[in-house]
Amino acid sequence: MEKDPEKTKETKQILLVIPCYKEGSRLPRFLNRLCETFKDSDIPLSIMTVEDGSGPEEAALMTSLVKKLQKEYNFLLDPILLKTNQGKGGAIYSGWDYANEDTFNWIAFVDADGAISPSETLRFLKGATSDNAEKKICLWSVRVNEEGKSIKRTAIRNLLGNVFRIIVKCVFFIPVKDTQCGMKCIPLKAYREICNRLTERRFVFDVELAALLTRKGYALKQIPIDWQESPGSTVKLSSAIRMLISLFIIRIKLLFNR
Repeated sequence: MEKDPEKTKETKQILLVIPCYKEGSRLPRFLNRLCETFKDSDIPLSIMTVEDGSGPEEAALMTSLVKKLQKEYNFLLDPILLKTNQGKGGAIYSGWDYANEDTFNWIAFVDADGAISPSETLRFLKGATSDNAEKKICLWSVRVNEEGKSIKRTAIRNLLGNVFRIIVKCVFFIPVKDTQCGMKCIPLKAYREICNRLTERRFVFDVELAALLTRKGYALKQIPIDWQESPGSTVKLSSAIRMLISLFIIRIKLLFNR
C-alpha cells in the first residue's frame, strides 16, 4: 500500500475501516458518497475497505471500485482482500492492524450497508480529538430515539435488538445503551492494549471490545445517531441464537481471564 509520506504525516490521523462481505451491490454507492462527504471536510482521515473473503468476483469489484475512486480521493487507501471469511470483527481488526502510531491516533469503522449515512459518519468522527484520546475516551454510536435522532428499523429487528441489549446489560454491565450499532472510534493505543485478548471475530465482537476497553479504564462516550435499516439486511433466528451462545462464551472467558 503506497502513500505519500509527507501528506500522510501531516493529515492522516483517523483510520476508518469499512468491513465488507458480499457488499458488491451496496458498497459502490455508499463509498462514493462517503468520499464525497469527506472530500472538503477538515477531518484528517484515511479510508480503507476490507473484503472479507466473499470470493474472487467480489474482490475484483472492490479493487476496481477503489482504484477508480483513488483518482479523485487521495485519502482512500488500497483495500485489504482477505482470502477466507473472518467475520465482521475479524475484517475490522485486519484493517486496524494496518494502523501505525506514527501516522494514526484513532481507528474507527462504519458498516458498508449505508444504514449510517456519510453525513452522520462525518458528524460522529468530528468527536475524535487528541484531547479526548488522551483522556481515554472511546466514541460509541448508539441507536436511541432521543436528541432528535431518527431510528427506522423493522419491528422484528427492533424486538430482537431490545432483547439482546437487555441480555448484554444484565450479563456484562457495559455502560452503553447499544453495543451493536455499526460505527465506533477508539484511540489506537487502546486497541494496542487489548488486541491480543480479542478472540471474538463475528457479530458480537463489539461486546468483547467494549468489555475489555472498560476493564482498561477507557470510557465509552455514547453518541446518538440517525440510523435507517438498509435494503438487503436480513435477520435470521439461527444467527440470533449463535449470537447468544457467543455472548456467554465471551462472559466465561472474561471471568477466567482477568
